[in-house]
Amino acid sequence: MGSSRLWLLALAVMLSLPARAQSLSERLDFSMYGRVGVGWAPTSGEFIQGKTFNLTGRSVGGRLEEGDYLELTMKFHLLKPAADAGPDAPYAYAVLTPAMWADNGLFIGLTSNRFSSTLATELGEAYVAAGNIVVPGLRFWGGVRFYRGTNVYLADYWYFNNLSSQGVGVGYGPLELAVLLQTSASLSEYVVDVDGDGKPDRRRQRTVVVGQYVKNFEAKHSLHLLAEFHRLPETTLSGSNNTAVQPADQGAVLGAKFHMDMGNGSFNDTSVRFGSRIANGSLGGVPTWNTYGLAAPNGRFSGAYGVEVVNHMLYNINPLVSVNAYGTLHAGRGASGAEADRYVEYAVGAQSTLYLHDQFHLVNEASFQGFRQGQQKYATVTKLSLVPTLVPTGKRDVWARPHLRLFYTLAIHNQAAVDRLISPYLQSVGDSRVGHYLGARVEWWL
Repeated sequence: MGSSRLWLLALAVMLSLPARAQSLSERLDFSMYGRVGVGWAPTSGEFIQGKTFNLTGRSVGGRLEEGDYLELTMKFHLLKPAADAGPDAPYAYAVLTPAMWADNGLFIGLTSNRFSSTLATELGEAYVAAGNIVVPGLRFWGGVRFYRGTNVYLADYWYFNNLSSQGVGVGYGPLELAVLLQTSASLSEYVVDVDGDGKPDRRRQRTVVVGQYVKNFEAKHSLHLLAEFHRLPETTLSGSNNTAVQPADQGAVLGAKFHMDMGNGSFNDTSVRFGSRIANGSLGGVPTWNTYGLAAPNGRFSGAYGVEVVNHMLYNINPLVSVNAYGTLHAGRGASGAEADRYVEYAVGAQSTLYLHDQFHLVNEASFQGFRQGQQKYATVTKLSLVPTLVPTGKRDVWARPHLRLFYTLAIHNQAAVDRLISPYLQSVGDSRVGHYLGARVEWWL
């Protein structure tokens, strides 16, 4: 039976449920995130949609230059407790989250792009979760999911425990355990050429065991502890007496994050995370399984490490002003011992929101970044942005959406950044120390 017929059959079964059963509208929750806009380089006319000034090419340092993106989440309650059920009532639900963005064209829309050849679509989530099964308070999940905590919105940066992956997990009270699997079509630690023809023909799979514990204190403060163990298996040549091509290796991660609730929606979060050996990913805010650097001569990552330090705060000063700010530090090295096989990267940024009118907010943003590998001179960039924003809901809140924005960003690179054409913007526009980005964007979530 074709897949379309299966979908029609499933729909017919749901529609034929007896009247006493919950309706589809009662069992389906829907949420969405989206940003769509346009961008210009006023001095050159080059296509710069999504071409960030940031030194690592990621959003740490500010996200205003990001490209179009849409994400739709559907949550179907397979077992939904009745409205008068207690907290120990069993529940189960399935989540599906497709996402799409412009991959190599102008914009995300059909009329502004080549659509099928430029629109990228991926499945961000497809998992089932259940709770209060067998034992009240016991939670389970399995599938692929955005398994992560909070983010620095200004930098579109999911930090500390960005464990989004495929796997299974169990939780009870403040404790969570998960087993996650990772592989890749490109990273050398996963894809192996075992017959010497220059083409990858065997893929390794990384297993990550994760434990997390959250201790809640009075006044809504909390301490979040994180531990990870990573393992990659040995890869051998076929039919060669098990001659190793890549040896087995492992890594470990420890981290802690403290959340301080300052009332009135204000908070301060501080986190520190250290990853060793193959779990040393941190450059630009990547997950710990994105191993950095070169292996030692024996093929292992002994001595490699990666450090992440983040501070993120929001202070709602009064009904007229809010300030959101962050600071990040990433540092690490590979295992080769080479001077060039190490890095330091940092960013600080702040955004003020002036509530000039319930439906008109004047947003101002500034950031400074630095990055170097080995003994290179530090590449730096300073960004200043002015973002007049319409807010139809009339809420005086930095999280109020939708936003209809105009924005202008002035970026000033130092000569080391220009010489290396280090940012996507410089790679597109050329070796100019001063960059301009003029844009308009809508952003929403529900």
